[in-house]
Order: sequence, then C-alpha cells, then structure tokens
Amino acid sequence: MKKMWMLGAAAAGALLVLSGCNVMATEKTEQKSIEVAKDDAEKLEVELNMGAGELIVSKGTGEWLEGEVVYNNDKLEPKVNYDMNGDEGHLIIEQKQKSLSNIKMGDIKNEWDLKLSNDVPIDLTVNAGASNTNLSLKGVQLTSLDVNAGVGDMTVDLTGEWNEGFNVDLKMGVGKTEVLLPKDVGVKIVSKKGIGSAEFKGFISQGDGVYVNDVYEDSDKVITVNTELGVGEVEFKLQ
Repeated sequence: MKKMWMLGAAAAGALLVLSGCNVMATEKTEQKSIEVAKDDAEKLEVELNMGAGELIVSKGTGEWLEGEVVYNNDKLEPKVNYDMNGDEGHLIIEQKQKSLSNIKMGDIKNEWDLKLSNDVPIDLTVNAGASNTNLSLKGVQLTSLDVNAGVGDMTVDLTGEWNEGFNVDLKMGVGKTEVLLPKDVGVKIVSKKGIGSAEFKGFISQGDGVYVNDVYEDSDKVITVNTELGVGEVEFKLQ
C-alpha cells in the first residue's frame, strides 16, 4: 500500500493527511509519498529526526517539501507535523515510535528521500541516529544547519553559490563523514576534536582548531562551521 500525506495552508496549523492505495507495495514493505504544500510562510524551520535507516535530503520541489519514504515495520512509520506561527512555518518529520528497542537492526528497511524548497530561508536540523545520511544542500536557502550524527556514514554538501553566510553546527558520532564546502565563499571551521581523525583539505590552519579557506579574509559572506568530532573519520574538502 502506498499513502500520500499532504500538509498545507487550508488553515494555519492544520494537518491534512490524505491516503490512497494500490501503488507499489509488498507484503512487508510500505512506500509513502509526503507533501507539505506551500503556504504564506516567509521562512521555514525544518526538523528531521531519523532513528535508523538511510536519509537523503536535497532541493527540488515547488512545495515546501516532497519526498518518498519506504519502511518495513510500522514502528518506523514517519509522523509529519506542520504548522505556521506568524510568518514562519514549522515542520517536523520523525518516526512514529522513537524507541527501536524491539526491532532487530539487521532487519530494518527505512529510507527517506526528501526534497526541500529553495524559495524561502530555511533553518534545518537533522538528528540522525544509526543512519547513513546524504545532505545535498546546494541551492537551498539555508540560514542555519544543525546536524547531530549517531552511528553511520554521512555526506554534507554545502558547495555552490550562497547569497548570505550562515552557521553550521556539526556533532559527529561513529562513522565516516565527508563535508564539502565552497571554495569561492568564505569558510571558517572551528573544530573540537574527539578521539577520531580529521582532515582539512585545502584549508589554512590558524591554530587552536580553527581553519579557513583562501577567500575567508576578503569574503563578504562567511559559512562558519562549528564541529565536535566523534570517534570516526571526518574529511573537510573545498570544491
């Protein structure tokens, strides 16, 4: 069975859930489409909470958010909440049951492929538990990015052109993380090292865990990355 959730502005703070059927389903695996319809919000606060699985986030929708989720256990079913307060929309997507203690991790199939709007500024928070995560955020109007990683590999792509600078907070866990940053926009990394390893390819060390790129001093836009390294491997690269 395949269901579609549509969230929109029929009334401020309203949550509309629509369902259909007879599309791409197996006995054990369910697929759902998620759509958060565009309303009058002038900025968005988006929070994504995944306990375990695979998470992909990129730009590419005319709505606030669209995506496909696939899961094989009802406890993994994502819950979508959207409301609007003043001129700001608040969106949270999280698993219906936060505790996965009764699920065998090796049996989990839980995939979220989400696309964000690039029409308004977005504060984005990603809490990834035991997850492989790909945040391809080039072209999204980020005003802040907060990532809390648990166990799993992660790619964060912040390359491309940016109209404004913003702050990034990365808390790394266990696994391999690759952070791609723009070479033509000022970048400053403030690193608190854990017991893992970190590489800062193409960056200039200023001491005390601070690294900058070549254009940092002259750039009128700066991406500031505050990172707490865990026990895995982290590589920062310029593109």
